[in-house]
Amino acid sequence: MPRNRPHPLALFSLVPENDRARAVVDHPENSHLVSHILDDQAPRGNNSRGLNIGVFIGSKSRYTLATIGRCGDITVEGAGISRIHCSFEINEDNQKEIMLQDRSSNKSTQFFGNTAIPFELGRTHRHVVVDENVNLQFGFGGVTCDLHRFRIVWHEPGRLMPNLHVDYREDNPRQTRTVLDEPPTIAPSRRITRVHTPGNPERIRYSKRVKLGSGAFGEVWKVANVDSGDYLAVKLVQRPDLLSHNHVLLKREVETLSRISHRNVIEYRSASWAGEHFEIFMEFKPGNVESLIRRDLFINQRPAADAFLHQMLQALDYLASESIIHRDVKPENILYSPMPDGGLLYQLADFGLANIVADARTFAGSRLYMAPELENSPDSPQTPKMDVWSLFVTLAYALNGASFRQKPLHTTPLRIKAIQEAANEFRPLRDMAHVDPRERATAGDMLDRLFAGEGRTTRRNPIRAAAISPDEPGPSGERVEQERKRARRVEQRPQRAQREVRDVAAVRGRREQRPGGRVLGLASVQKHARQGEPRQSEPRFPGAFPGM
Repeated sequence: MPRNRPHPLALFSLVPENDRARAVVDHPENSHLVSHILDDQAPRGNNSRGLNIGVFIGSKSRYTLATIGRCGDITVEGAGISRIHCSFEINEDNQKEIMLQDRSSNKSTQFFGNTAIPFELGRTHRHVVVDENVNLQFGFGGVTCDLHRFRIVWHEPGRLMPNLHVDYREDNPRQTRTVLDEPPTIAPSRRITRVHTPGNPERIRYSKRVKLGSGAFGEVWKVANVDSGDYLAVKLVQRPDLLSHNHVLLKREVETLSRISHRNVIEYRSASWAGEHFEIFMEFKPGNVESLIRRDLFINQRPAADAFLHQMLQALDYLASESIIHRDVKPENILYSPMPDGGLLYQLADFGLANIVADARTFAGSRLYMAPELENSPDSPQTPKMDVWSLFVTLAYALNGASFRQKPLHTTPLRIKAIQEAANEFRPLRDMAHVDPRERATAGDMLDRLFAGEGRTTRRNPIRAAAISPDEPGPSGERVEQERKRARRVEQRPQRAQREVRDVAAVRGRREQRPGGRVLGLASVQKHARQGEPRQSEPRFPGAFPGM
């Protein structure tokens, strides 16, 4: 007798739509999976019966929900049916998306109906996502792939996938489960990623998951790649007129993004027209820096602020090397993802306002983070130093330097005053906050001064090498205090100080290294100097904040 209701761990059920499919439901070897289900599409007064699919099925592969075929978890008989004809798989990376994989030798599995995003010829692998919105009807067997037709009925749409434990599994009555069955023995369910090569990439087909943001430009969505199950972010831009200036700018933006590649810049996957929208696909990240600021991460963990500053300086320096101005650096546009070592990888995103240096003359950006030259003279030539100003304001906001968040910031003079007060508190970073862009440091300059040039892309300009006064108060921290003490000793030895000043231009950017290639700490550099070894220039501040 079938269950009165679906199995508690059933995610969905397969409801038959033709006689051959009903014969599969009635097959005695499938009886343990059959239940009555609530089905809005069933005729009035009738209860639908279906095959329950979930993690409780005793499939041999960890990431396989159920196999269908002559020798599958769901038995289907017939000469045109493979031993394992198709299977429902869980995406191994996110363990949330479910995919139907066609394993038949004659490729006779397909989707139907107005929700279908079917298997496509020419794709390397025949597996696609199924969810409550797409691919709700499928069939298999025969030339037209419809000898057996089923409809997928979801029981709790949006429910999180249960943890994949063997304890959930229930054995098929005709199979005996052993310890040796735990490793995958049917077919590997791990997805195989294709090699990304330049040229004409495969069109990305997707199913929407969550809206991440919206504005005058359009919308940003978290989506599932239907052909891989991976998550992406897609920016949907309203289609401009073909001959409009906006069309030219959009085309130039995409061409620019296609040629940049850096660890701390979000990776753009592809871009294409789709109806009335232009779609820009990029890697999906779990959050942005604004969410970390709300948790006071950088205030409570100053080493995190050092890592953030270092990575964002590298991103801005790389963009400067490509003559690109981002023009909207702010916490919401800096994404993060966890790394295996427990740290965070920060990546600059949202290049909707980015521009080539030679063309950048328009008003753009968020006012709180906007460089003063853009507010005062929006038609004047712009430089990548605008982004350096915005990064400093981001840090002042993140660390609440000089009570930055509590101050009135509704006018340009008040904003500049608050930023200068924050710069007085974070003196190692003060050159990022010069109102005059001619006096403002570049991202490369700050990498040299704070991080011994590590991660710098642009060429060094020794003329711009600058020293930070040893008497200026800076952020607390052991390494910064060591630097201040060293500077005082230098003041007491004028001849040595003069010699260091003469040498700084020649040795700027070189690093004292251990055999493994890592930059030596300040104490180690001083030790080598005392021993009379040739001494290279160490950064004036190994980190801008304690703990670096």
